[in-house]
Amino acid sequence: MSTENKDMGIKNNKLEEKFKSYLNLIPNEGLIEQKPTLKATNLEALEAKPRGTIYYGTGLTTPKEISVGLPFDVLGMILVAERIKKTLGLKEIFHHVADTHAKTNEWIDSEEVDRRAKITKEMLLKVAKNLDLEGYNVVLSSEFDQTPEYNDLVEYFKKNSQEHEYVIREMADMEWYRTKHGTTVKMGWIIQASETEAGFDERLFDKEYSRIKGDQLSFVYTKPGRTLDLSRPKVSPYIQIAGENRLLLEQGEDVLHKIEEAAERMKDPHLGGAKKHIGKIVRIYEKLYGSLGKIPLEEKIQTIIDKATA
Repeated sequence: MSTENKDMGIKNNKLEEKFKSYLNLIPNEGLIEQKPTLKATNLEALEAKPRGTIYYGTGLTTPKEISVGLPFDVLGMILVAERIKKTLGLKEIFHHVADTHAKTNEWIDSEEVDRRAKITKEMLLKVAKNLDLEGYNVVLSSEFDQTPEYNDLVEYFKKNSQEHEYVIREMADMEWYRTKHGTTVKMGWIIQASETEAGFDERLFDKEYSRIKGDQLSFVYTKPGRTLDLSRPKVSPYIQIAGENRLLLEQGEDVLHKIEEAAERMKDPHLGGAKKHIGKIVRIYEKLYGSLGKIPLEEKIQTIIDKATA
């Protein structure tokens, strides 16, 4: 082994020891996709700003529809970010809501996007307050993406990448949060652990960003949201489309009725794996806030929703 490689090995060993608790969190948190996250973990980026921040983005539309509600699954992303923040000793969480991007669709109703963005931000802030989340921030794209500084970032990535406008703006967002808010961890969700040629997910944005900017960020990938419908089981954790059967993060949600109705309709008490996934959200909640006791899963979910949205 050359002296250079030996020194690198020693450095890596020291970093692995320093971030041992975080490296243990990744394979033991059920909502995190283990292999893609470990592959995209950059310990040197974490070491560069030991009191940095974590950021992740959520949208308001699919390519065809505007969201009509906030799914329970988004709480999984919020709580994973909170566990990462606590484990790494980070300062803050930035929950980015991409309202401006939604308006680039030709079919869009801009006023409805503004209304949904307002409702989403208000609910997220209410949830953070009710769950005593410190250092949790909700930021709309429209609050900064018309500034000269942000536009300079867009132009920079356009000059250095041949990717679609959407990818350009994703990378500009990453660099905005890194330079403005000291981000060291960027989190996102992926539909499956393995990569496919068809379509793209957040790994494309992250790899292109790293190609251009180098190892400035460390990345985390969470699992997708789940519906109570076998025909479309895995979906975005934060977009509820009209007619979609899933649990929502809103006051008045009747968890037991919705789950019982879905089990009867699907002829499956496990709800096609959705119940297992929802159970993981309950477990991370209990890791952060303590056990809810020996009560049925449905009651635990109802307790969490009622507390978070009160």
